Formats: sequence, structure tokens, C-alpha cells
Amino acid sequence: MIGETMRQHGLMATHSFVEVGQLWLLASRESYIPDIAALFTEMELRDEGERYGYVSSVGELRDRLQLHGFTAKRALKELETAVGIWHGSMEPNVLDLGVTVQDAAALLAELGAAVNTSNPWVRQEEPQEVFWQQLETRTILRLALDVAEDQDLPVRYQLDDLASHGFLERGVPITDQAREERRENVAKDAPLVVLTEGSSDSQLLTEAVRVTHPHLDGFLRFMDFSGGAEGSVSNLAKLVRSFVGAGIANRVIALADNDSAAHDALDKLKREGLPDGYRILHYPDLPLLVSYPTLGPQSNEPIPMNVNGMAGSLEMYLGRELLLVDGALVPVQWTNYVSGRRSYQGSISPQEKSRVHAKFRDKVSAARRDPTVRNEQDWSGINAIVEAVLAASGCGDGADGGASPDVVGGE
Repeated sequence: MIGETMRQHGLMATHSFVEVGQLWLLASRESYIPDIAALFTEMELRDEGERYGYVSSVGELRDRLQLHGFTAKRALKELETAVGIWHGSMEPNVLDLGVTVQDAAALLAELGAAVNTSNPWVRQEEPQEVFWQQLETRTILRLALDVAEDQDLPVRYQLDDLASHGFLERGVPITDQAREERRENVAKDAPLVVLTEGSSDSQLLTEAVRVTHPHLDGFLRFMDFSGGAEGSVSNLAKLVRSFVGAGIANRVIALADNDSAAHDALDKLKREGLPDGYRILHYPDLPLLVSYPTLGPQSNEPIPMNVNGMAGSLEMYLGRELLLVDGALVPVQWTNYVSGRRSYQGSISPQEKSRVHAKFRDKVSAARRDPTVRNEQDWSGINAIVEAVLAASGCGDGADGGASPDVVGGE
């Protein structure tokens, strides 16, 4: 059963299990569950004598499950379906026998009470007809994480008993092994692929995530298939079409600039429709860009405008401090008119882009040397991009009716 306290039943020997708060769940006798191990990293391994295993947190594991498509809505829908099947399998006179028949809400309430209690001897019994016979282990874990009130609550994968009884050799990188096994079975459990317009976007975003979301390093990858060539949104559209034509099984997000040229170039692909699992995503609107200085033929002085959707290249998301020169924001220069969008395309100058890139790499290095420096830096743009990718990775899971207005893809 999902959380029946093993300490009360003498079942500690040769078991592995997940510990969320005080609740023990997902026990496996004389082995561990590869799908659960794959959610941790070797950096999270803790060898503390009698406590050997991996330690992450509720929030970090939620994000990792989200990237694998195990969203909150998907988990809830699967639970409700399982409960419905369970109820339908009961004998007609079961209620006359005094058996309590719980619905999904009641099961979640009991699970939440067990996860959030401070009682170290918590006992939580769930109907195995629902949890063990129908739900996937990662769905069960997602349900337990979603009812946790503290996203910083430690989540441990306890393996000390396996190690002490010789079923697991200490130091063996089981998380890496588990993920490698997953990659070898792409068609069954395809990892998320995030395609960008070119090498620079891919490299900068990869460096940024290591600062803002280090727990996603190795899970969220911005792929570069340009071979070092200068990227473009037209090449991104061609790449998506080639993935579709080749029948790539991975979930794919095409991540593009939030400017006139990118929206225009991808409009046709959006109208064509994409297979389930494919998404077209632009960098999200940013408060900084709502009133941003612009230069055009109408004035010799910068005019503040909302440049979201017209001049939102990656440079605009790398931090407000990098866009300042002598205390003033570097203006966007309007260039060509994009008739398909009925708007002008804008960007900061190529020289300023190069300067921002160099300064951003310095910013990343400083933040990684001393994490306290992050408090003095602006990472709001990067955070917004990562959150948009996390949200898009859950679209099409069959639980939320399709994509959000900012995400286009297969239903």
C-alpha cells in the first residue's frame, strides 16, 4: 500500500522507499525503482552511515516530473479514472458491509494529511486497487508532492537498507544509469527537446539555467542543431518540419524570439498544425518591455513603447542591468516593416548585442562563484522563459484541454 508505515510492520529489511516529509511510500523489496531514481542526480547522493540515498525537495521534483509530462492535472485525471474503475469493480452489496468507499478528493485529503504531519509514525493506507494496480509510480509521487504544503520539504529516496544487505553497491551512479536506460527507450518515454533559433541562444540559455534552476541541469536541455552557423527563425521552422517528417518521438518545443520577424516566420507552421507533443513557444512578454525606449524616423529622441511581440530577442531577457549604458536603457532600433504582422521589427544594435552577451557570461560566472551575488542581479527574464517552458511541457497531457494562448501545437 502506498504509505502504510513499514516501521510498524517489520518491513524495513531489504527495502527501498521514498520519504516525503514523514510519509514513506513507493517501497520496493530488494531493489529500487529506476523511474524514481531517474528523477534524482548524483549530486544529491547522501552517504550518512545508516542513511544512504538521494535527497531533493518537493519543488525540485515537481519541476522534473513536469518536464517529463507528469503534470498536476494529468496525475489528478489519472487518479479520478482509477477511482472510477475501482468503484465500478465493487460488488453491489459492498456498502451494506460497512466498507468506506472513498472518492479521489477524499484520498488526496488523507494523503495530504499524511505528507504534512509532523508525526514520525504516520500511518496511511490507500486502496491498492487504485494505487498499485492502476497508477504509474511517477503519478503516485506527483500526487504526494502536489499535496505537500512546503515546496522546500526534503524528499529522500532511501536506499540504505539495500546497500547494507548487499543489494546495491555504494557509489554506483544509479540515477545516471536510470536516465540512460530511459534515453535508450525514447519511443516509450521521450525526453523534452527544446530547439532554439541558433547557437548563441542555446548556449546562453543553458548557462542561465545552471544559475536560476540548477536542479533542472541535465533535465532541461536547449538543443543546438545549427552546427555553429548563425541561427535564424526560418531555420528553426525547417528544423521542426524535419523532426515531424522524421517521426521523432520526443516531445519538442520550438523556442523563438518574441519579435515581429519570429511571429511572422512561424505563423504558417502554427496554422498547419503539429503532431501531439510538438509546441511552438515564443519568449514570454516581459514587464521591462512594456515601456522601453525606441528609435525610429518619427523622432530624434527615444520614445517609450511596448515592444513585446516586436523586439523581444533573447538579449532583452538577460537582465535589465546589462541593457544599461551610462544609466540609460539601450534603445531598440526599428528596422523593416513586417506586413504579415502589420508591425515593425526592432532590436538593439549588433554591437550592443555582442556587448550584452559578453556581460552576461561575466554575470553567470559571478553568480556561480558566489550565489549571494544573484540577489543583486536581474534574472526575471530568464525565470520567465524557464517557467514558460515548464508550462508548455505540460500542454497536451490530455487534462487541460490543449495549449494556452501563448503556446501553439498539437492538441
